[in-house]
Amino acid sequence: MVPVHDLGVAALAILGVAFLIGWSSARLNQATLLWGIAHLSLAGATFTGYRYHLQPESPWLAVVATLLTGFFLASLHGGTNFLRGRIIGPGALIGRSLGVAFLIAVVGFGGDKNAGSILVLGLMMLVYGVSAYLCLRMHYRLLAAAFSLKTAAFLLYFLEPSTIGTPFQNPDVLAVGWVSSVLLGLVLVDAAIAQTRQRLTNVIKHLPDALVARRLDGKILFCNDRFAQLAGSASPTELEGQQVPLLTREQEEAEAMFRKVNAMVLSGPMDEPMRLERTITPARGESFPAEIIFSSYLDLGFPVILGLIRDLSERKRGEEERLHQANTDQLTGLPNRRFLEQQLDAVLWIAHRQHTQCAVLLIDLDHFKKVNDTLGHAFGDEILRDIAQALQVQLKPGDLLARLSGDEFALVMTGLPSLMSILEVEARALALLQLIRRQFRAGDGMDYQIEATIGVAFSGREGLKASVLLQRAEVAMYESKARGRGGWCFFESDMDERLAESLRLESSLRQAVPRGELRLHYQPIYSSTTGHMTKAEALVRWDNPQLGWVPPGRFIPAAEESSLILEVGQWILEEAIRQAAQWRVQSGFAPVVSINVSARQFAQPGFESQVFALLQRYGVPPSGIELELTETLLASDQEDLPALLHRLHDAGVGLSLDDFGTGYSSLSYLSRFSLNTVKIDRSFVMGLQESSRNHSLVRAIISMAHSLHLEVVAEGVETWRQYEILKAEGCDYLQGYLLGRPMAADQLRTHPQVLAGEEGNFPDAVI
Repeated sequence: MVPVHDLGVAALAILGVAFLIGWSSARLNQATLLWGIAHLSLAGATFTGYRYHLQPESPWLAVVATLLTGFFLASLHGGTNFLRGRIIGPGALIGRSLGVAFLIAVVGFGGDKNAGSILVLGLMMLVYGVSAYLCLRMHYRLLAAAFSLKTAAFLLYFLEPSTIGTPFQNPDVLAVGWVSSVLLGLVLVDAAIAQTRQRLTNVIKHLPDALVARRLDGKILFCNDRFAQLAGSASPTELEGQQVPLLTREQEEAEAMFRKVNAMVLSGPMDEPMRLERTITPARGESFPAEIIFSSYLDLGFPVILGLIRDLSERKRGEEERLHQANTDQLTGLPNRRFLEQQLDAVLWIAHRQHTQCAVLLIDLDHFKKVNDTLGHAFGDEILRDIAQALQVQLKPGDLLARLSGDEFALVMTGLPSLMSILEVEARALALLQLIRRQFRAGDGMDYQIEATIGVAFSGREGLKASVLLQRAEVAMYESKARGRGGWCFFESDMDERLAESLRLESSLRQAVPRGELRLHYQPIYSSTTGHMTKAEALVRWDNPQLGWVPPGRFIPAAEESSLILEVGQWILEEAIRQAAQWRVQSGFAPVVSINVSARQFAQPGFESQVFALLQRYGVPPSGIELELTETLLASDQEDLPALLHRLHDAGVGLSLDDFGTGYSSLSYLSRFSLNTVKIDRSFVMGLQESSRNHSLVRAIISMAHSLHLEVVAEGVETWRQYEILKAEGCDYLQGYLLGRPMAADQLRTHPQVLAGEEGNFPDAVI
């Protein structure tokens, strides 16, 4: 027959296993785990302690009982603390258990046995009492009552303290203790279940999306607060068992959607959720776009449909904002090229079917880069916004307007009946030019004028794509620039051929350096005082097997518009320095080699170190070369440009400002940058005569440069009269066809190194 004592042990063990089973299904609930460990530990401690009293000769039973008692007390207290949000780790749990067990062992084994039993009893009352107090503070009233009952039951044990844990314990007291333990265990199980249920309820309650579970007949099993709010109910419990539609705008649409979902659920389990986008109309408030996600599960054998309503308002607004940003130019607020091409493709499709035409007017602002370079990008941006606003004001129904790139705009005229509309397009182009043309005075007191050039392309009846039509308008615009800025030009078929020729030229130029097709010719520069050839300007020439000798005016602009100028410029720099070194080694002939440097090349990182590396490699002193700089470079917004020029100047490299006098603010460059030389543009030397306007300008330039300790080179000297005037005005150096045309390096060595200085005494080769 099983002893009554063992029945209590079995009951505790069963409760412990129940707790562990509950924990295995909800592993985040550590209280369930600790309470399970506590009940199993208590069952083990009771069993071994009872056996020790029956078998005093087996001290190991007492040791096990003591350890399990300590583990029980630590686990029970840890489970209660978890309800307060305090998690105990395995290390702390074991440490506390051993500490309690050690205290019991010291009192029970080292002192009086009855004292040990009373200590255990007191510790249990303390743990249960503290747990009751904590549960009461956390409003777990039923659990607090169960802990209090268990604490009170321990008071009965003090009636006969010598019989605690022995076979002689009063059966009534023992029965009360076991009953209170079982009741406490059952309440703990209920608390664990309630805690898990509460966690799930909180998740559903605070879910930002509306959630509802309904049967096939439409009655709601449960829903969360968000769904109740949309349905106009104060609490989700009010809707349970009710039939509530999914809040779509039309009731018929909602019923049709339910029938469809019900049919899918009845045909079998839904392997994948079904997603629909609908407009939700809540009981109160504004309608909003939403995504409804349906899934299903079985509840006690009955199919249940779970619906999740996700508000898409923020996502839709974000998508619209991203689409707006992707299609809009941020500076002017106009549509950008991407959006214009999309719209234009649609317009062309309609025009093709309606047998109408459209025209693209590509508008490019002339010399706008100089405004940016001189006055700053902020000022340039303000001008672009003003022009965009002016273009918007003159729009007509059906027009499309966009900003394509930096200073390019496009206007599309739609619904043109035929090519006879050319007069209408011309009138529109003229009006646009007049609209854009404006003068303004900047803060520096300089007057500036903004003009535009327009290229026009008709759609025709060819079924063109938007990109092709825009490209044709761009070709026409460049043709108009070539003919003279400030006008307009219609696209013609032969322009495509010129564009193709330009592309072929660029393609051939890409192979010019690797194939060794480039050559340097040198034009002599003479000192006007000594007559000696002191400098030589390096000028690039291109000998292509298919194209022959290509003039610089043809291929240099193509290189400037692409990145090829960097490769070509690097080759020119190295070849010129190499040739300077060769002249010095061969015959001591050592003119300063003047090298043209593009703005893009000078702005390249490492340009300075590249120059000094080449000078060191070929053994040429820095004073052996002179870099010719353009106004475009000096007008750029490179922050370190003044410091870079200062370092080159201090190292001995000559710095020359080319084409002086033709820009907006050349005078400011002379004081701002470290320069050695200015070159008077050939436009001032042409037609140079006594008492002429050009003569006065040249005299002023020479005088001003000398006052700033700068030397002056005059370009384009072609007549003896020009030579005499420039020499008389004190121009330091002369360069031009009169003195020598550009020639190969070997020819320059044999060219006269000293001028005769009298009319008629110049060699025939240079006259």
